[in-house]
Amino acid sequence: MPYVAWLGLNAADLLLTGTAFLLGARELNPFLGTIAIALSTERMFLIKLLLAVALGGALWQRRAFTTMRLLNWAMIGVVVYNALIITYALS
Repeated sequence: MPYVAWLGLNAADLLLTGTAFLLGARELNPFLGTIAIALSTERMFLIKLLLAVALGGALWQRRAFTTMRLLNWAMIGVVVYNALIITYALS
C-alpha cells in the first residue's frame, strides 16, 4: 500500500506542477528546473515520473516501508503546498 500511495502522491504532484506551469510558475527544484531549461518541460515531467517510480520500486524491493511512509508524509506536504500556491498565489 505505501508504494501505491507513493505513486498517487507523485502523480498528484506532477499534475499540480503542470497546472502551475500553465499559470506561469516555474520549477523550484534546482535539479528538475535545470532539466526543464536545458531539455524541455515535457522531458522534465518524464524524468520526474521515472525517478518517482524507480525510487519507490527500490524502496519497495528492499522492504523499506518505514522510509516509504516517511516519504509519503513529506509528499503530502509537497502536494498540499503546491495546491495552496496554485489556489492563492497563481489564481
